[in-house]
Amino acid sequence: MTHWKPLLLAAALTVPTAAPATAAPTAAPGHAPSAAPAVPDCAWQPLGYRTSNVAYPDTNSRYWLLHYTVQKGLTIELGGRYPDARYASFASYDASRDSFTGPDGAPSVLTDHQIAPDRGSHNPYREHSRPGGKFTVSVTDRAAGGRNTLPLAPAGTPEGTEGTEGTEGTEGTEGTVIYRVYLPHGEIRLPKVTFLRDGHRVRVAACDDALTTGVATPSRGKAQGAEGAGPAPAPPAATASEPPRPAFSRLGGSGLYPNPDNAYVATGFDAPPPGQVLVVRGKAPAGTAGDRARPWPDPEAQVRYWSMCNNLWWGPGEVVANPLPDGTVDTGCRTDYDTRLAADGTYTYVVGTEEQRATVESVPGVTFLPLSAATPTDKHLLILRNMLADPDFAEAIQRVPVGSERARTAEVMGDHYPRPAYCDLTALTDSGPDACPAG
Repeated sequence: MTHWKPLLLAAALTVPTAAPATAAPTAAPGHAPSAAPAVPDCAWQPLGYRTSNVAYPDTNSRYWLLHYTVQKGLTIELGGRYPDARYASFASYDASRDSFTGPDGAPSVLTDHQIAPDRGSHNPYREHSRPGGKFTVSVTDRAAGGRNTLPLAPAGTPEGTEGTEGTEGTEGTEGTVIYRVYLPHGEIRLPKVTFLRDGHRVRVAACDDALTTGVATPSRGKAQGAEGAGPAPAPPAATASEPPRPAFSRLGGSGLYPNPDNAYVATGFDAPPPGQVLVVRGKAPAGTAGDRARPWPDPEAQVRYWSMCNNLWWGPGEVVANPLPDGTVDTGCRTDYDTRLAADGTYTYVVGTEEQRATVESVPGVTFLPLSAATPTDKHLLILRNMLADPDFAEAIQRVPVGSERARTAEVMGDHYPRPAYCDLTALTDSGPDACPAG
């Protein structure tokens, strides 16, 4: 796991960059043309496994990016409606794709329950009410920290210049807002976007593909076995020694649009030898139930959401997404509500090939996670997420200092620490998870 952070930084380089800025309409008499805001070609570029599959997306969520050029006096107004979903947020990022603290100390994230409703509307993440109420969020270079405001850029960020074809603006002048929705229930309506500067108002339309529901083909090749192409290739012959046992550690997502509401532990691992699987066991936190908007904090929950996702180690940060013969896709994420739990609240994930899935799922109490069907013998990366931990949840990932290796991470998380081990598949099916002692 010592190489995960450099991997994240390298992967960030492949995330789509801002669309070229276009000049606003001609300024009104008495205003200099330079006072008008620079605007992108469109708003809410989709990001996630359904489209570009970069930056280790959680497949139970959807992401939209709004790129902008930092300008003095610029405000971006987002007029939206509260979605019916487990979670939603807006976060702003600097030119390095990192979250930041604004000039007055305000964080660069607004979570659903923090967003005040417009007059006459209600926030279903604050009180029991119907979703769909209206809100207005402002991303501004003026003092943030007030009602529904996000900082536009860190203090000292230089004002940008509009790019021309084949060029980019001044380094350090791009910013991004990401709108996140986890476990949406029903239709999502994207916020309306207006750029304001020195009395100029410019509405920016949503990108044509903003609400696409298509699933991207994994960039490393379509899985063998899909669309009647025949079975996936068999793994190579067993090596003389078992791969080293993985160990989860607490690292950040610097340079890769990290969600400030999430905390992560992760481990890289080598593909299991033939006839084996990777088994991961731990205690699950209590998450908020379902896919509907409900007030937070929740007295019954320790976290708003949690998930375990399997990703490819190399490349731009792909989550596993295996096309299946029936036209569906088996993704590498399992959320809290589709993870089987034992009576004591523990989970057992079993990571294997699609050909092993039926056998694995015949074992009571286990949850299958797929290896990449296209490259099952490549190195993979497991990521466990905790979102919005309750302050009283002492074993949350958020309580582990960033940079902690296995020992410190396990000490803080206690029984909630995920413990992996390679295991013989026959032993697992004959004797259950207890045949695979956790590390």
